[in-house]
Amino acid sequence: MDLQDRKFIQTFSIFLLALLVVSVVLIFLANGLAIQSRDESFGGSRLAERQAYMRLRPVGQVRLESKSQPGVPATAPMTATVKGPALKTPAEIKHFMTAQGCFACHAIDSKVVGPAYAWVAYRFRAQVAAATVKLAHKIIAGGTGYWNPWTGGIAMPAHPNLTLAQAETLARWVLARHPLAPPKP
Repeated sequence: MDLQDRKFIQTFSIFLLALLVVSVVLIFLANGLAIQSRDESFGGSRLAERQAYMRLRPVGQVRLESKSQPGVPATAPMTATVKGPALKTPAEIKHFMTAQGCFACHAIDSKVVGPAYAWVAYRFRAQVAAATVKLAHKIIAGGTGYWNPWTGGIAMPAHPNLTLAQAETLARWVLARHPLAPPKP
C-alpha cells in the first residue's frame, strides 16, 4: 500500500467514525423525544397543556335537530345521564374516564383492545372541531368502524348514560394527546 491509499483509508475511517457518532446522538435524541411524547403532562409545560386545551375548546353549541321537522330539537334516546361535577381539569377528566372504564380497553400510546388515544389524535389531527362531535357521538353510541384492522372488529360499547357535553369533553381530552401514527395493521 502506498501513502495515498493509507491516507484515503485514514480519511474514510474518520468519516465513518463521525457518521457513527452522529447516528448515536440522533438515536439518543429520538429516544428522548419519544419519552417526552408519551408524557401525559405535556412535559411539565403548563403553557403547552393550556395551548392544547384552548385549541380544543368547543367552537360553538351543538344542536341536534329532527330530520322530519327542521328546527325542532330531536329527542335524545337517553333515559338517565351520569350526574356529577363539571369536568374542568385534565386530572378530573382522566379520573372520570377511569370510572367509566375507558382505560380497560384503551391506553394513551398503545393498543389494548381498542386503539390508542394517541392514534385517534393522529387520525383526526387536521379536523379537530368536527372530530370532537363525531367522537362524542361514537362514545355515546358505540360501534365499530375505522379501527377494525387493529381491533379485529371488536365493538366499542355504548355509553348512553353520558351527556353530549360529557362525551365531547372526553373526546377533546383524547384529541389533546400527542398524535402518534398507528402501526401498520
